[in-house]
Amino acid sequence: MKKICLMALLIASTTWLFAGLSVGSEATGMKAPEGEMIIEGEKKSARFSHTVHLNLGVDCGQCHHGSEKQPLTDKDIAAMENNLQLRCASCHNKDFVNPKLQTPKAAFHARCKECHKKGVNDKKGPTKCTGCHVKK
Repeated sequence: MKKICLMALLIASTTWLFAGLSVGSEATGMKAPEGEMIIEGEKKSARFSHTVHLNLGVDCGQCHHGSEKQPLTDKDIAAMENNLQLRCASCHNKDFVNPKLQTPKAAFHARCKECHKKGVNDKKGPTKCTGCHVKK
């Protein structure tokens, strides 16, 4: 009996994992990653924390935007199937219209440096390379 219950639980869990995740995404939406993440760069990688930025009052749309530069809302992001559309490189690549923003590095530097200098809610971010970039 224990083996049958265990097998049923395993099958139900596997089914939920593969079929239920897409339903779960629609119901609860994609969430910002917790903790610090490392964004790999060609020469230098950068540290980034969604939690820190959200706690400062930075909206998702201040960084994540659509093809017409319109900010994406939490609802727009929650409706996405996966996070690949949110990655800078999905648009900022050799095919991007503006040649100055054809790399994720250029997009990050343009967006992040501007915001870090201007600040949010009277708090400014680091503007020196070592403030975001990690040594390899």
